[in-house]
Amino acid sequence: MAGDLCDLSAKKTVVLTHDESTLVVALVDINAKNRQTMETRFWDQLRLLYHDLGLSTADFQAYQRVSKLWQINQTVSRQQVGRLNLITPAVKAFLAERLMDDHKLSRKLSHIMRKTVTGDTVFWEDTPAMLATDQLVWHPAEIPALTDQSALQQTWVTLQKTAKVATAALESEDNRQFEKVAHQIQRVNRELIAAFIQFAQTKYAAKTVKSYQQALDFYLNEYLANRLVTVLDDDAAEVGDLYLHGGSLTECKRVQRTMKKFYQFLVQQQLMTKSAYQTIRSNLDESVELVLFELDEYDDFYD
Repeated sequence: MAGDLCDLSAKKTVVLTHDESTLVVALVDINAKNRQTMETRFWDQLRLLYHDLGLSTADFQAYQRVSKLWQINQTVSRQQVGRLNLITPAVKAFLAERLMDDHKLSRKLSHIMRKTVTGDTVFWEDTPAMLATDQLVWHPAEIPALTDQSALQQTWVTLQKTAKVATAALESEDNRQFEKVAHQIQRVNRELIAAFIQFAQTKYAAKTVKSYQQALDFYLNEYLANRLVTVLDDDAAEVGDLYLHGGSLTECKRVQRTMKKFYQFLVQQQLMTKSAYQTIRSNLDESVELVLFELDEYDDFYD
């Protein structure tokens, strides 16, 4: 189920929607003191809604068994966002009428019809059939895949050696050697990117992971590698230079955010020190800030 947060008179209400049915659970007045009770309150309200729908205790227990572990994600799918956007105004309207009971609010919200991605309309009355035990599918517990530390360490050693060769290639006038080293950097980059993406898939939404993949493929293997620059070099943090080479400001910021996540991963894998990361993070920020400053200066000049 996806969640959203509504504020009304300094009171926070958490709203969780089911992926397919009209089912909605609303938890009123969530605060720092009772935040830890959210999971218990959620299951209590869902149990009551099951009863309202005429579903049995066995049906509810079956749903609990096949559902994923309770967690709060930072992102939700576009379909869920659409449902939450539809529900939120109703939540605020009911709260304004002082409907502060979790069960009564959840039941009213669950009666709001919804549209599926296929264009079908789903009503409250359709929910029992959708949640029937024979419709449920078991999802095994998701355990994040462990990164092969030894292989990653070897890749890092290869990158360090390649970086030294790159320095020599930059000083020579041998175009074939230049291209050879560029390909070596790209090959090592692909291994590092693959390890990072494998890690990211356990933490972020598919859309976010895809954005990271595209940003790294472009910046590391198209932009930097063809200049014989590796992630070990200080120049790798100069993401603002993308703007000078025709990139948009949005692209610069996207690469900046992605590189921060990538370097954080390298620190977690003990390939880079925290102090080195802090320096790089600062340089990434300064590089983009410099572009913003120059744009402001340009605008002021022509105003």
